[in-house]
Amino acid sequence: MPAFQPTADQFRAFRDDPHEGPVSQVNLLKFRVRAEYAEGDPEFGEDCSGETAYVRYSEAFTKAAAEVGGTTSLLATTERYFIGGGNWDGVLVNTFPSRQAFIATLNHPEYKSMSRHRDAGLLCQELIVTRPLWLHGEAQSE
Repeated sequence: MPAFQPTADQFRAFRDDPHEGPVSQVNLLKFRVRAEYAEGDPEFGEDCSGETAYVRYSEAFTKAAAEVGGTTSLLATTERYFIGGGNWDGVLVNTFPSRQAFIATLNHPEYKSMSRHRDAGLLCQELIVTRPLWLHGEAQSE
C-alpha cells in the first residue's frame, strides 16, 4: 500500500535489524502533478511539477548521503511496464554502507530544509529495503 512516510513500527524494524552490511533502497515514486510547497517555503507559489520538486530533493539528499558513504545509482522516470503493471512515475535507488548510514542522512542538519522539496513533489511512494547480493559487479557476503 503506497504511503508517504514509514510507520513507527516499520522504522523501528529497519533500525533494529541486526544486518550490518550494505542496504540498497528501491523507491517507487508517484509525483504530484503540480508541486505543493508550503506557505513560508521560498518556492511557495512557484509553478513547477512535482517531479521537478522531487529532483531538487534527490540532488540535495544525494550530497548528504555521500557524506556517510551513500550513493544514488538511479533516479529515473517510468517509461513503461514491460512485465506486469503499475502506476508509478519514477524510481530512485540509493545504497548505503549500513542502515546506520541511512539514518545519519535523515539526521543531517540540512535534511529538514531539503525535505520540503520531497513534501512538495511527492504524492506517495513505496520504499523497498534490500540486502544486495551483488553490488557494483561484486558479490556481497551475507
